[in-house]
Amino acid sequence: MLFLKQSIRNILITAVLLITQLCFYSTVHSAIIGKLIRPYASYSMTADDNILRIRDQMDAGALLGTNNLFDISHQFLGGAVIDKEISRQKLHFNGNWSHNRYQRFSQINNNAFDLQGNWNWFLGNRFEGNLGANFNKGQSPFLFQPGIINIRTQHTEYFNFAWHYHPSWRLRGDYTHFDFETNNNILRFQNRREDRFETGLDYLVTSGSSIGLQYRHILGEFTSPFQTVTENSYRQNEVKGKIDWKLTGKSHIRFLGGWVQRKNESFSTSDFNGFNMRLTYFWKPTEKVNIKLVGWRETVAIQSLTANFSLNTGGSTTAAWQMSSKTKLEGFFSYNTQKFDRFSASINQSVTDFGNINKILSGSLRLAYTPFYGTEISATAAHNSLSSNSSLGGFTANGVTLSLRYILGRQ
Repeated sequence: MLFLKQSIRNILITAVLLITQLCFYSTVHSAIIGKLIRPYASYSMTADDNILRIRDQMDAGALLGTNNLFDISHQFLGGAVIDKEISRQKLHFNGNWSHNRYQRFSQINNNAFDLQGNWNWFLGNRFEGNLGANFNKGQSPFLFQPGIINIRTQHTEYFNFAWHYHPSWRLRGDYTHFDFETNNNILRFQNRREDRFETGLDYLVTSGSSIGLQYRHILGEFTSPFQTVTENSYRQNEVKGKIDWKLTGKSHIRFLGGWVQRKNESFSTSDFNGFNMRLTYFWKPTEKVNIKLVGWRETVAIQSLTANFSLNTGGSTTAAWQMSSKTKLEGFFSYNTQKFDRFSASINQSVTDFGNINKILSGSLRLAYTPFYGTEISATAAHNSLSSNSSLGGFTANGVTLSLRYILGRQ
């Protein structure tokens, strides 16, 4: 496993160095830039009346030096995408860097990095899969850490395969290694690593639909536990049914649901044994309108962690209308009830402070305009609110974002 992890990282580093060198040779510049390598850049400006998600009962003056929570943030982002086919093999790389700057709360200014690499491999006509790695580093969302600087780093390495041993049957397998670290001393109890193993069997029909069963086993370990914690590992087993079914030419559903059992070595009071599910319905009533409805009941990671989890129940709606060849209108609405596990509340005082039952409402409306190939201008209006049983209360936030994005070679 360590060898696989190091090999994937070495491939990503070599690819980045090779790209940098090639970009300086004018003889290959025209043949590569815009075709093999597609650079992109974007700029976004957001005005928000509670940009750091400060709770209603928090003393903003003591925490931030002002009671005015309004601020304007700027994000400058640059990166490149590489897509290359060698025979049937498909290689994909995507890397970007961004700078996030706040006009009033400049102490939150930060840089973020995101690197992704994937090899979609094929062996014969019935065996295929993916080998890849992701790395990202950036500021955590302020939802449950209002006004706190928390730069998190995540590494993911994975290998998966699909064996079509029969025209109607597919055997799947997946291995993923995940590392999480934060630079915030108070929140380092969240640091952990996971190894996830998954296998599944699908029945395929000629229409492209499938139905199957999958099993997942997770081995997790905290890497910076509290001194009072003598054992810091956890195990999770999942058995779920999987359905991807085309109902008509304009609609289909996806379902993943089943039993999840979780055991913690040190805190048995936080063990979980229950039903999880996610149901998604896609509908395209016309050529220009797309609608997606989602409902869920899941044990979900807190701030991308499964070590400290919550039980989430809710639903969302997304709608998109292609008003013209250059203009698109998108709407989004989501309501989610989040209940934290008792383990988090017992060892992390901040979770207790911010409540163990939270209801989150999100909605946005986005208008995008594409004046010519590769360029997009968009404006988004968003509302977010949270109600909680915390003594600190919840929050409301309203904001507007203006964005400009360009990718070379995109058509």
